[in-house]
Formats: sequence, structure tokens, C-alpha cells
Amino acid sequence: MEQLIAQRLDDETLEPAHLAKAANLALHHFHRVFRAQTGETVMQHVRRLRLERAARTLRTPQAPERLLEVALEAGYESHEAFTRAFQARFGVAPSTWRETPRVMETTAPLAQISVRADGPTRLLTLRHRGSYARVGETWERLMTWAHARGLGGAAMVGLCPDDADVTPEALLRYDAGVEVGADVAAEGELVEQVVPAAHWAVGLHIGSYTRLHETYLDVIGRWFPESGYDLSPEAAVVERFLDDPRLVPEARLRTEVCVRIADVT
Repeated sequence: MEQLIAQRLDDETLEPAHLAKAANLALHHFHRVFRAQTGETVMQHVRRLRLERAARTLRTPQAPERLLEVALEAGYESHEAFTRAFQARFGVAPSTWRETPRVMETTAPLAQISVRADGPTRLLTLRHRGSYARVGETWERLMTWAHARGLGGAAMVGLCPDDADVTPEALLRYDAGVEVGADVAAEGELVEQVVPAAHWAVGLHIGSYTRLHETYLDVIGRWFPESGYDLSPEAAVVERFLDDPRLVPEARLRTEVCVRIADVT
């Protein structure tokens, strides 16, 4: 259901009643299930995702000059209402947020970065919520499931739809996934997701997973501003794990950090 909300974030009919029907649940049961799983009501979740998307957009080169355009995209009917909500969430006005850089854009990227067309990729994923320091527990559960079904050699792909600088740690989402064919069905807690065909900026990270954030900054904060490409602020960052950590020393592990490029034809 969270995936459906993320896909239809701008849909004017995104109301609890419609979502409950899609989930085949009575409305009162749907509210309880959703809040138990996410810690938020449906509309709190929708408003937060829209506001966080606005925060990410404001720090991209293609951000609209007029804050009202960003406000409307976030579901607010006025600049003033958007500013109040933004300041309550992030502690600063949207204009101040936009003018405060996250990294020095003049610093050259350290990672090897390339542009690549890729996808679509079908995944079965297991959702982790909370600190990224604990995603290893979710990976262990997923790979136990995969090995039991003869899928231990499947490509490992992580989806990171949130930004730790924007989203509260307790609400961070991360999807651990394995690439599968159409003949493998989702079961239990697993959810089918498809990474769409697109162009991606791909940064090759070598080393510990605990330092992946450094390559994120290289690709998003240093490479994009100088590349001539626009960053897609809505798409999840895709992590493609090229090596098996049981067989390759930590210092030599290779991971591709793939960030979607907006509107490349």
C-alpha cells in the first residue's frame, strides 16, 4: 500500500476510502493496519511524503524559482500555508533551505561515475523501517528466504526512497530486494516492485557498506550540479550489490549507487 501511495502521490483521489478499497479492507480496519505498519495516519503519511519531496526538489538545480509552484506540487494552495508547514517540519523557511547547500559543489567527485540506460528490473522486496544501520537484519531475512527457494544467486538490489537528511530516522524506508523473473511470485511479507527503465547516474562504490553515503554525496551533491543533467527528486536511489560479502573482503566490495536522471529521451 505504501508503494501505491508513492506512485500516486499527486493523485487528487488519494483518499483513505479509495486506498482501503484497493487494499480490500473495511475503512476502519485499513486505518488501524496502516497506522500499525507506518506509525502515521494515511493523510499524515501523504502530507509528509509531499513535503519531503518538496525539500528535495528545492535543492536541485531544476527547482522552480517561484516557491508557489513548489507549494502547489506539495498540495498547498498558498505560499503562506506551505511556508508554515515547511518551517514546522524542517525548522527553516523554504527559501532558506534552498539557499543552504548540502555539500560543496566545487569539490570533485571521488567515485567513478557514468551514465547508463537500465531496466526494467522486477524485484521481490522486504521493507525495513528505521535506521539504515540496521538494514543488515532485513537482508539476512530476505536472503534466508531466497536460499530456501534456490534463489541464493539472484542479484541483490536495495531501494532507498528517503533522504536521511530530510526524513526522520524512525520513518526512513529501505527495501531489500532480489531480482527475479515473472515466474517467481511474492509471498508473505514480500512485495513485488519494478525498477523502471530509465537513464541513471551510476557511481561505483568500493569498500564498506557503512560508507555508501559518501558515494551518494559524490553522485547527487557533486556530480549532478556539474553534469548538465537534471536529478529526478522522486525516484528511489537504487543500490546494486555486485559482490557477495561472504566471499569478498569488505575493503573490495563493489556497489553501484544508481540515481535516476530526469526526462532523458
